Amino acid sequence: MRFLLALLLLTFVLPAADPAWSQSREVDLHKGIAGQNRVGRLFWRGGVELNFRNSRFGGVSAMQVELGGRTAYLITDRGDLAEVTLEYDRSGNLSAAELAELRSVIGAGGRGTDAAMEAIARMPDGGWLVAFERNHRLMHFRRSKAPLQTVPRLLTTPVGLERASPRRGIEAAAATDDRKVLLIGEDIPTAPGFSQAWLGDGSTWTPMTYAMFKPYRPVGATMLPNGNILVIERRGSVNRPTGTRFALINKRLLRPGAPIQTSEVARLEPPFVTANFEAIATAQGLQGQTLLYVASDNEFSPGRPTLLLMFELLP
Repeated sequence: MRFLLALLLLTFVLPAADPAWSQSREVDLHKGIAGQNRVGRLFWRGGVELNFRNSRFGGVSAMQVELGGRTAYLITDRGDLAEVTLEYDRSGNLSAAELAELRSVIGAGGRGTDAAMEAIARMPDGGWLVAFERNHRLMHFRRSKAPLQTVPRLLTTPVGLERASPRRGIEAAAATDDRKVLLIGEDIPTAPGFSQAWLGDGSTWTPMTYAMFKPYRPVGATMLPNGNILVIERRGSVNRPTGTRFALINKRLLRPGAPIQTSEVARLEPPFVTANFEAIATAQGLQGQTLLYVASDNEFSPGRPTLLLMFELLP
């Protein structure tokens, strides 16, 4: 009897364990209209605010989504890789997220400014290309069971990257349909209305130009299942973002020497949800849908949450 009374007392005194999915909460697409589920060609498939209890989490600048949408790998401005488990409701919409692991990236150069990873892309061998900011460079991490945990090798630096300012380097990178990688500078002017870009394989790079849609600047990219490339562009400053533009590059128009032109898919501007969205990834749904995931960079500000949104790209 005394044992049962003690156990009962502990039940009331000790705090209850947090639910497995208490590290996130759902957000809405539109701040004023409940149930708003479409903007442009994007159909809303859920979004969450990430409230992970880890002071090292934040500054998300790029990501990959794998295992059929079960796991998201988010890379940060301080040389860390966050492995996040995603949860969906009965309709297949994103409903929760949990931080499974956060680890330092081998060879990222510590956790200071030199470790600022800004863009990632799949290489033909299954490894990852990572573009770094401030100390501009490209690194190749070979394919491994644990992403970004192999000793990297330094890739050839594209000609023209030396003109980039410390915080305006390669912000967008994506694999291409012909087993190459497209790199896009956030704001490296080549001619009025164009930013520097490159197309190559890691050892050789062909200079390209990306048509800017002012005042937006490219900050992330991903290859879609059909081989086209989707770019996200930011309007406003890092600390005061005012909008995001989704721009499509048709793979047939991605040719060496030709200016890279885009067509608009959608824009996220108030009263739609807005944040400093820099990371984008894609996955394919069970019925062949093209699913997009977008994450924001909170600059490690405690009062600014990291958002992770999910959309379905409509025809």
